[in-house]
Amino acid sequence: MKHKSRLVKVIRLHLANRATYIVIPMVVVTATFCLSLALYMVLLLGLEGEAPRQLYGLGGFQFVPFYYAVTVGIQAMMYTYPFAMAMSLTRREYINGTTGLAALFAGGLALIYAIGRGIEEHTDGFGIGFHYFGLAEWFAQFGWWQQFIFLTGLCLMLFMAGFCCTTVFKRGGALRLVAEITAWTMAAVGAIALVTYLEWWPAVGDWFLALTPAIAGGWMLVVAGAFSLGSYWSIRKAVP
Repeated sequence: MKHKSRLVKVIRLHLANRATYIVIPMVVVTATFCLSLALYMVLLLGLEGEAPRQLYGLGGFQFVPFYYAVTVGIQAMMYTYPFAMAMSLTRREYINGTTGLAALFAGGLALIYAIGRGIEEHTDGFGIGFHYFGLAEWFAQFGWWQQFIFLTGLCLMLFMAGFCCTTVFKRGGALRLVAEITAWTMAAVGAIALVTYLEWWPAVGDWFLALTPAIAGGWMLVVAGAFSLGSYWSIRKAVP
């Protein structure tokens, strides 16, 4: 119970700035929704009011709130880490609490999109064939819960990516951060070169085509967990 209470302390520490986790995300969702709707209305004018069928993801604005999660992860580390150390919280407790907060943030945002998708499906795109929360036709082929897992994984991965990069920055400065990003990029390039050399691209393509939103989201949750572990490794010697 004591361990849980200390994790709750970390979450409350982050939520002292509720605007970052609640207000701004809702503003971003509303703004991107309105922009997508405006583009759709312009499209309707060009089609003389005839709503196109199965048109999803107009402009790609619906993913912007999830990209914002990177910024939230960066702010989470920069703004609260010194206070967490002043409260005698251990680094492990801080990482676990922050990861828990990130999961709540990701799940909450994904839930908003799941509810919005349900409204779109039951109203035929708000009565005008407009789809924002449905994301893309690929997601429409699967249940809402698969989209929920995908968006939760995406948001959590991006949040922890921003947080992990900031822990590296706090530990070794900009030079260390650039060096590590460069090293990981070169590793990715090396992996691409290996796949090309071994002529594995058809198998890789088949693997991607077989993915469902839930499986893709599951893999992103694994990556998010790796970022969380990387954050703990970096933060052990980070100066508040």
